[in-house]
Amino acid sequence: MQTLLVVFLAVAPGPGVEPSVAVVPSRGESYYHFSLGLQARFRGDSDAALEQYRRAQKLDPTAAPIRVETARLYREMGRLEEAMAEAKEAVSLDPEDADAHLVLAQLHQIQAVGAGAEAAIRRAAAEYEEVARLRPTDGQSLLNLAGIYGQLQDHEAAARVWGLYLELDPGNFEAHVQKGTHLLLAGQADAATGSLRTALELEPESARAYQILGDIYARAERTDEAIDHYRKALAIEPENIRVRLALGEALYDAARREEALGEAEAVLEKDATNRFALDLKGRVLRDLKRFDEAETVAARLREADPGDLKSAYLQVTIAEARRDYEKAASLLEEILARPASDGGDEPDNARVFLVHLGFAYQQLGRFDEAASTFERAQAAAGESADANLAVFRAEALLQSERASDALEVVRDARKSFPDDVDLAGLEATLVHELGDEAEASALIEDLRLKGPSDPKVLGRVADFYRRARKFREAEQALEKARESEPKSLSVLFQLGAVLERQRRHDEAEAVFRDALGVDPDSAPVLNYLGYMNADRNVRVEEALELTRRAVEQDPGSAAYLDSMGWALYRLNRLEAAEEAVRKALDKDPENAVILDHLGDILNGRGRVAEALVYWQKALKGEDDEEELDRTSVEAKVREAQGVLRAQQREPTPPNP
Repeated sequence: MQTLLVVFLAVAPGPGVEPSVAVVPSRGESYYHFSLGLQARFRGDSDAALEQYRRAQKLDPTAAPIRVETARLYREMGRLEEAMAEAKEAVSLDPEDADAHLVLAQLHQIQAVGAGAEAAIRRAAAEYEEVARLRPTDGQSLLNLAGIYGQLQDHEAAARVWGLYLELDPGNFEAHVQKGTHLLLAGQADAATGSLRTALELEPESARAYQILGDIYARAERTDEAIDHYRKALAIEPENIRVRLALGEALYDAARREEALGEAEAVLEKDATNRFALDLKGRVLRDLKRFDEAETVAARLREADPGDLKSAYLQVTIAEARRDYEKAASLLEEILARPASDGGDEPDNARVFLVHLGFAYQQLGRFDEAASTFERAQAAAGESADANLAVFRAEALLQSERASDALEVVRDARKSFPDDVDLAGLEATLVHELGDEAEASALIEDLRLKGPSDPKVLGRVADFYRRARKFREAEQALEKARESEPKSLSVLFQLGAVLERQRRHDEAEAVFRDALGVDPDSAPVLNYLGYMNADRNVRVEEALELTRRAVEQDPGSAAYLDSMGWALYRLNRLEAAEEAVRKALDKDPENAVILDHLGDILNGRGRVAEALVYWQKALKGEDDEEELDRTSVEAKVREAQGVLRAQQREPTPPNP
């Protein structure tokens, strides 16, 4: 205080001298009152401080620092609107004053509540950016700014600011971890890995750094490395449930189901109601075909939280895995009948559940309902509706024998998605279905020209020709696709199938064995190869083993059960064959081929009258792929009828 008085006296006018109107004396007096205000503020006398600040402002209205301190005082007094006005005026007076931007940033942060919170926090970020520009060594402001960007989910900006902070404190472990985390969330996995490895060099025993590295590798679908880093984290912190759950999920993604189950069980030993562990356990049990146990877990989750959509979805997927589409549809109808919540994910959830319901209706043969449900899914998705929803809807309409309606849906969707391969291929199929073969061929060949080497395009071309029963053309498209993707399981499976439809069985078998080289446990390939060889009475013991392995993977599949039953029939194990085929028929009672097979098995067991009933049903059954040899079945019907007539004519032997 003494020093300030000396300065002010030095500029005061002497006796007999008229006071000057120059700015300097007013500014000196202004800062005198400003200093008095500071002292009052430090004493806790806010009113006295404010009075002195106002005097100082009146004497020097262009001084930004006085406005800054006035804003701080108003903030302390809870008078935020006045504080904001002072801070804005300070920035206006001196845009290069870091403190002015800082106090304005802090005030915007205080205002970040309610409906305008995001806008306020973004304004705070802009002011902190100015502080960082003007005073780059202000570490606390950088920390505040990084926190704001994290709050805004702007992970790239957050990582950039953490990088600025690390220039001030390069040995800060937490800063490297934060930068790595935000880089990961920004999709910059390689840079994130570098930051986390630096953190590990600083603290080699950090479970958290290993955990985040595991997260990075998990997001990059490098599951082996993710598993390794999660296990390193657990070696340091064996009781860390978060890491154990992450390890379980990584093991699940790597199809190491039993190990994933072990991690879920380990969490549940510590926390029997942990819903994340229960969900993981339920999914693993479902995939292991331990359906009853999976349903018990899902029921526990629903009981704990009846409104939890995740546990409801688990129940749906268990029913689907069991091929219990009646139950799946019932569950989905119940979920969709619930009142809509205020959650932001509601439209996405509705779309997902509607798609599953549409597929369930298709499996139940309720094609009109499936088409309507996919239409509802499109409406629920709104502007985010993708081409797939239109494809699903059109396919259901086609199955409902409403090809004209399906074509209208596809053509309308193509206005929004003109380059979608599936829509283009389906349009050609529908035009062919409606009888215009020339236009259909032109459409599909136009699609081929847009991607002559694109496996997806060639797959759609092949699908068109397969549906049109032009198997040679389908084969040519698939051979071309195979050149681009020789290890594509989908391409190999489709190629084997079209070769089989041309009765080129040896070539088909070679392709199917190539497919098993890619995935030895592919149930569709195991089934197709096994059935094909059983049907032509070739390597039937192996065929039985192949079909049995397919059934193990999907015991609810009518097709797989029928194939296994047919292999048993070829081996003359008729009782077991009948049991398998009857199970298949329970699941698909109108399937013409399965009905024909059961007739053959019953005939082989000497039950001609029963066999005749099933052959006659086969002729009226469903045969969308035209696999039933109708001529052969008709001949078996006539032969059976003849046998039964002959039996009726035979005289009954007299009683002795």
